[in-house]
Amino acid sequence: MTSSRFLSLSLALLSCAAIAPAPSLRAQPASATFRPALIDSFSSAYTYSGSGDVARGATKVGDVSLSRFDFSLSSRVPVREGLVFIPGLAYTHTTIDASAGVSLPGSVQELTLSLGLRGFINRQWAYLAALRPGFYGDFKKLGDSFNAPLFLAAFYVPSDTLTWTFGLTVNAFNDRPVLPVVGVRWKFAPDWQLDVGFPRTAVTYTVNSALSLRTGLSVLGGNYRITENLGSPAPGIARIANTYLDLTEVRVGAGLAYAFAGGLTLDLDAGVTTLRRFDYKDRNYRLNGANVGWGTLALNRRF
Repeated sequence: MTSSRFLSLSLALLSCAAIAPAPSLRAQPASATFRPALIDSFSSAYTYSGSGDVARGATKVGDVSLSRFDFSLSSRVPVREGLVFIPGLAYTHTTIDASAGVSLPGSVQELTLSLGLRGFINRQWAYLAALRPGFYGDFKKLGDSFNAPLFLAAFYVPSDTLTWTFGLTVNAFNDRPVLPVVGVRWKFAPDWQLDVGFPRTAVTYTVNSALSLRTGLSVLGGNYRITENLGSPAPGIARIANTYLDLTEVRVGAGLAYAFAGGLTLDLDAGVTTLRRFDYKDRNYRLNGANVGWGTLALNRRF
């Protein structure tokens, strides 16, 4: 699976698992692009991924570390019985600390609105349409980075312990702009839950009403418009400017969530990357990174 395809699926399934739950679904921590992850909520997170080598093929070109800040705020407005409008605002800033000579921007950002409609057909079926108009890029020429990813999904809930998700994502900045999405959430024991999909495939154990533990795989990244002139990084490669960067980091690890009084939840996660990739697809230029350690701290608050 290409990095952009993997990432696009990850962004979409975050939306389906988080901002459009049928009655048996629980919200998940905020992550990339289809935020807000919690209806009627505030969410913020900081992630750091350590410094490691990056190479084109077998040739090392330098080293890179990443740090990322996420923020989202959302609400809900009843439209009529069975239909809710979900407005929101989200911002992400990813700092790319690369050594001299590595053709990567110093940072990429997202500043977006979240416009969603969630509806219930009956006790077993629900649906979601979510649009994320905003700016996704290096912010050197803001207007050039406008994009409006769309997510459409249906949710099938045959029981209180099982939820299936089916949908598609549309993203003009992806080399495959339309992609299908499928996912499942299964509460297979009173204190155990399995989530299979993107951006997180994980097993979660609920210790008590305040504390839960989890382990699994997650994805960090995005599709960004790059307008800055980063030069020609190798013979035969066109100048990297006015193009698109797919940033993908696949991570394995473990973490915990602790719920305080008043609706505030603290999330801590850490682990190692299994894939780190920076891909300029229309320039045929890809950098692969070494596996490094990472950590995330997040705060979510339900209103």
